[in-house]
Amino acid sequence: MKFIYKYDKLIIISLTVALGMLLSMTNVLNQLLPEPTIGYQFKVDGDVWFVLESKEEIHRMLEVYKSKYMKNIDENAQVRSIKFEQDIEIIEIEINDEVVVSVKEAEAMINENEEEAVYHTVVPGDSFWMIAQESEVPLSKLIEYNPDMNPERIWPGNKIMFKPANPKLDIIVQFQNTLLEPVEFATEYIEDSTLYNSQRVTVKNGIEGEMYVTYDITMINGYPTAVNVINEEVIKEPVTRVVRVGTKRTLTRVSKTNFGVVAGRLTSGFGYRNDPISGVRKFHNAIDVAAPRGTPVYAYTNGKVVTAGWGNMAGNYVVIDHGRGLKTKYMHLSSISVKVGQTVKVGEKIGGVGSTGYSTGNHLHFEVVVNGVNVNPLLYL
Repeated sequence: MKFIYKYDKLIIISLTVALGMLLSMTNVLNQLLPEPTIGYQFKVDGDVWFVLESKEEIHRMLEVYKSKYMKNIDENAQVRSIKFEQDIEIIEIEINDEVVVSVKEAEAMINENEEEAVYHTVVPGDSFWMIAQESEVPLSKLIEYNPDMNPERIWPGNKIMFKPANPKLDIIVQFQNTLLEPVEFATEYIEDSTLYNSQRVTVKNGIEGEMYVTYDITMINGYPTAVNVINEEVIKEPVTRVVRVGTKRTLTRVSKTNFGVVAGRLTSGFGYRNDPISGVRKFHNAIDVAAPRGTPVYAYTNGKVVTAGWGNMAGNYVVIDHGRGLKTKYMHLSSISVKVGQTVKVGEKIGGVGSTGYSTGNHLHFEVVVNGVNVNPLLYL
């Protein structure tokens, strides 16, 4: 029995020594073996696009990519979110057989387009309207795609984009922008039999009010897809204008939805307005009244038709000379009911509301010109 006990003890000691030697050798081997190389997979909707050694470089490239679509947004806008439409993942892995790309190659993949932008090179005789017709792109979109170009002044050799690039990675930007905008004043009319029907005498000047308008805007790849007014706060009430008018009748505004020359909803007034996306101030030399297509448009007062035809930006339009330096213009008509040289009477139908020319919807663009200078039509209605 003592022999067996000594034998077992010897085996245990031998195994212990062998295990210690094995662990020591394992530690030595682990110290000699190189550390595994760590990389990062960049995945889009579950597909691996590339592997890069630096996670920080991937994040940097993505931020630079996003910033491309923030250039035309008002710096005072409140950006709610800027995100990829696709599902983006950055996953840490041990690099084995994977091919690690360079930063330059990764940037090229991120910025790659599924479809490149398509341009038209202007030739003599071209106009924005003709290019829109030939490319089957609405004129309003053509102007949106080329914000730095004046639609009325293009020259041979200019390149006009009629189809933007379609990137592989889509960026959705949602933001809100609050702008100070005018509130149009109302007008009270007092009949005066001593004045002609085209004459007006202001007894009391109207004063525009002011209000803050907050827009909620969504853009995809730099272009707006939704622009909604979410709040209006009047901070200064308008002051009513009082005007004496001749009893020889001209068309006048009789309600908030009937402007005499057309019935509808006022969508844009006369004067400077801030663009809700860019914040840039632009001058509008007319009033726009939205109405269903074909809604009758009437002559402001007696006069002679001096223009009745087509203009690239105006679409179908009519100009009436009322004498004494007064002219009125009616643009974007769906149809024209008068001819050049024709004499019209106050309230006579001259056409129908439409959306021809540079127009994003059915409305009447109504101008009043006195001695060659555009004036606020609301002062004459």
